Amino acid sequence: MASTRTEVYRLIRDEGPISRSGIQSKLDISAASVSTVVSGLLEQELVVRGRIVGNGVGRKTELLEHNPRKGYVLGVDLGAKAIRVAVADLCGAIVHKTETSTLAYEGGARVMQRLMEACRSAVASADIHKSKILAIGVAAPGISLGKTGRSILAPFIPDWSDVPFRSLLQSEFGCEVLVENDVDMAIIGERRWGVGKGCDNLVFINMAVGVAAGIIVDGNLIKGCRNAAGEIGYMVADPSMIRPAFSVQGALERSISGPGIARRWRDLVGDADRAGDEPAQIVDSEMVLALAAQGDVNARKVIDDTLQYLCSALSNIAAVVNPEKVILGGGVGLALCSYARSIAEFLKHHLPFPPEIVQAELGSDASLFGSIAVAIDSAFDALERGIG
Repeated sequence: MASTRTEVYRLIRDEGPISRSGIQSKLDISAASVSTVVSGLLEQELVVRGRIVGNGVGRKTELLEHNPRKGYVLGVDLGAKAIRVAVADLCGAIVHKTETSTLAYEGGARVMQRLMEACRSAVASADIHKSKILAIGVAAPGISLGKTGRSILAPFIPDWSDVPFRSLLQSEFGCEVLVENDVDMAIIGERRWGVGKGCDNLVFINMAVGVAAGIIVDGNLIKGCRNAAGEIGYMVADPSMIRPAFSVQGALERSISGPGIARRWRDLVGDADRAGDEPAQIVDSEMVLALAAQGDVNARKVIDDTLQYLCSALSNIAAVVNPEKVILGGGVGLALCSYARSIAEFLKHHLPFPPEIVQAELGSDASLFGSIAVAIDSAFDALERGIG
């Protein structure tokens, strides 16, 4: 059971600004107890005095609120193209943000080195001593992260296997480190600060270099026995996707990811200079989407097929978890939001309770804000342990 000091701190943090009399009323404790506890929290700098309220010549009331600068957190987003690190206060306000190229082709060891350098640089640029960092959240590619804080199976980074995020960052900063799949972090971010706020049943579909989903059911993030729940890139949305053997790149991902869209367009066009399994520099999914919008027949077919595959996957996911909303994110997902009405119409024809299709409000920052959110929660736990 939480101590009275902890209960008062939580109330001020979660419902503040609040007066001493408000604390007394909500927690049903004496005015003397409130005064003693608040004095201690002020001395520890866990709470601060806020504005004075009151009208006319009557007694003024001082409000109390939690101190967002008692400590700081790091949010880290390891993406296919960029590593982004943000220093944030305990309200989630970003104090400093830095970005550096991932350069995934250099391999896992070098990518991890660049990530560590970016974290050190962000803290130094924010002019904060690293002892003030109370927790770190990392949005990382791959699956099987779990409690070990290790990441495996990230197709876009060579030699990325069993990477010990937690131990490396803990050794550097001496605080709790929480590592989650990047798409799981995205849905956490959208639920805390974005379009999923207040929603307990939610799916986030990330379509970019890869394809994956974050799933929240009854307020709980679904992980699965190997932390691989939501790896929808491995779904088979069409019989043509059936394969004779396993491949690291899943069937759906190969078809509707950014590189998959570019590959299917090249295959359809049949240009020898653009043939091959890897997307050429001169064509990407953004170009295909633009051509489709201009009425190009081949591009239109590729996007129509992409939407068909996506709708089939979404209908199956929604039939299983019954979300209130499906959030589309990632570069490709955001672009396909212009077809949200068509997607919703398809789902309405195939589901008894179709979800609302919405665009990610936090855009490309969703995973970064998710990593900040979990770090703040961990920081609060650490502060509460110190209250006594």
